[in-house]
Amino acid sequence: MSSSPLVTVIIPVYDRGYCLIEAVNSVLEQTHRNLECIVVDDGSRDNSYELAVAAAAADPRLRVFTQDNAGVSAARNHGLREARGEYVTFLDSDDLMTPFRVRRQLELLAETGCDAVVGECEIFAVGGAALPTWQDQKGTYTTSILLRTSDVRAVGGYDESLRYGEDVDLIVKLQGAGCAIHASEETFVVRRYHGDNLTYDLSLVQVERAMLSAARRHLARRRAADSGA
Repeated sequence: MSSSPLVTVIIPVYDRGYCLIEAVNSVLEQTHRNLECIVVDDGSRDNSYELAVAAAAADPRLRVFTQDNAGVSAARNHGLREARGEYVTFLDSDDLMTPFRVRRQLELLAETGCDAVVGECEIFAVGGAALPTWQDQKGTYTTSILLRTSDVRAVGGYDESLRYGEDVDLIVKLQGAGCAIHASEETFVVRRYHGDNLTYDLSLVQVERAMLSAARRHLARRRAADSGA
């Protein structure tokens, strides 16, 4: 790619060779073309890395990196360090982007004057799996956030100590830093539950605890900042 892309889409992957390329293709087939897709393989034991490398040979907008297994937040942060786009957004390897997502999010940034845009997702169970008991069929999906890459880097990216709830934690950090986030009711992500997703076995209580924990960490950061002022 001779010039820097406007948008970077980061896909972390761990043992998702059976669905990764569909996720990648949903990025490369976006109606907005000036983008790059970064896949970060988090030490997969299957052929995820090899499949991504093969796909990259056919489209220079796809770049592939690998690391020892360190978790989804570390993989996303790896992608953030490599990102060349002015804007960044994220996609899980289980999921798909709606075809207009990037174009529409850029339009909404301009229309609203906000710093970031999140959208909604639609939920589907595939391969005979049932939907998680805690998951609504449709709703705001925080991982769909699109914003300036510099803004994510400024708050330190994702908290690598968190097993789940890291997306909510990032939103709270961004808002605490003064980032104005517009929540669109448009669908930007198709979430696909195969039965082995990272958050599949969570209970509603665990989901609520993750959100409460993010709020508590934010308050602790504010108190620390105020005491040091």
